This record gives sequence, C-alpha cells and structure tokens, in this order.
Amino acid sequence: MKVYADLDFYQSGYLLGREPSISDEAFPYWAMLATSEIRQCTFNRVDDMEEIPEAVRMCCCEIAEKLYSVESVKDENGMILQSYGNDGETGTYKTEELSEKQIQKSIAQIVRRWLANTDLLYCGR
Repeated sequence: MKVYADLDFYQSGYLLGREPSISDEAFPYWAMLATSEIRQCTFNRVDDMEEIPEAVRMCCCEIAEKLYSVESVKDENGMILQSYGNDGETGTYKTEELSEKQIQKSIAQIVRRWLANTDLLYCGR
C-alpha cells in the first residue's frame, strides 16, 4: 500500500518545528490509516499520480494526528474520560466526540481544508 506521507515529511514539512503528537515508531501506522481515509474521499486518484501532491501529504499528516489523538484519549472501554475524582473513584465520560459519525465529520473537514481546491474530490471521471 502506498502511504501518502512519510515520517520525514511529517517532521520537516508538516510540523515545521512543532513538537510531534505521534511518535516516530507509531507514525507509519497512523499515516496508513489516514491514507485509507483519503483514498476513499479521492476515489483512489492519488494512487495513479507519479508524485503525491503536497496538499495530500499535509492532509495525511493532519488526519493521522486526528486519528491518533482520538485513540490516545480513549480508556480501555473506548471512552474518553472527561473528569475524574478520587473521592470514591468517580469519573465522567465524554462520548460524543468519539462517535464514528463525529470522527468521520472531522476527517471530512480536514479533507475539505486541504483538497477542496483540487480535482481529487470530484466524483466524475
């Protein structure tokens, strides 16, 4: 599978000196998942290109960070712990941000931000 962004681009092209959210070891996995999301939105058009456009690589990095951030705040049951009190072991969970629908909406916004001005999102041929 062709992955749209590599670790080098993530560190030098996307982050531009900011601290990475995703570790070096974990980035290839999250970039692969992000590539899959972009592939669905672009009807596999990027795979046919000789060179991956910078906008696609930036999109891949941002989606990878989004997917990673959602996964990293989940507990063992797949829920986000919003607050926690140790006065009897209580916790409040936030689930609306983790719904599949909300995650897909966030990904769609990222894709539109980076790829709206390209022909990659056009569903016709």
